[in-house]
Amino acid sequence: MPDTKIVYHKQFLTDYPTASVEQPERIRVIHQELSSHGYEFVTPEPALEADILLVHKPRLFESEKRDIDRFNTALLSAGGAIMTAEIALEETPAFGLIRPPGHHASPDSNWGFCFFNNSAIAVEKMIVEKKIKRAVILDIDLHFGDGTDNFFSNRDDVTVVNIQSDNALIALAEVKDGLERAAPFDIICVSAGFDKYIKDWGGTFTTDDYKTIGKIVKESADKFANGRRFALLEGGYYIPDLGINALNLIEGME
Repeated sequence: MPDTKIVYHKQFLTDYPTASVEQPERIRVIHQELSSHGYEFVTPEPALEADILLVHKPRLFESEKRDIDRFNTALLSAGGAIMTAEIALEETPAFGLIRPPGHHASPDSNWGFCFFNNSAIAVEKMIVEKKIKRAVILDIDLHFGDGTDNFFSNRDDVTVVNIQSDNALIALAEVKDGLERAAPFDIICVSAGFDKYIKDWGGTFTTDDYKTIGKIVKESADKFANGRRFALLEGGYYIPDLGINALNLIEGME
């Protein structure tokens, strides 16, 4: 059985109101791919209101109650991120197969199919609970993770590294250099968007490139963070290859 634990709940297949591209099928195809390779799935609990309010303003939290299916799934996605981080703290690599994504959710606003900022909530909770002192969030999504960056701006305990080059070789170098520059840290969180894929909107990374990113993350985690690393699903909309791309990132992180 592979080393990485996968955090997943069937509720992530809920067809809540959102953009048509951010569809349940994204979760289904990754789940099928990982299942066929023998991965272990663990089931999360929803985040508490107090967890969400570590990052978001009460006004945003209350506004998301307008659609209860979406709200409940977003709470579970944030809870899944927290569980994924907790697994990684035990020096076991983990992947949060969660939905909705989160990196466009700022403290008092959100957009881009995101409602609560999963990675920010997971990392901030570890810091507040004094389980870690420093973290790096590596965002490999096509789109700049503005929500994550907004929350952690002017903080010296969390470094957010957004990979923005549309040249694959340069982007891979940015991954390695960004992690090196962020050191020292106690854990790596990857905001794992797959829409930078060569056949997706970004037209940049190959499937092999995702495995390379995973290997860089593992090497950096082993060097600086006692091997503690985890990834959380963000974007990625080319359904035919989404599962194999997620698998390659995970295999690289192992």
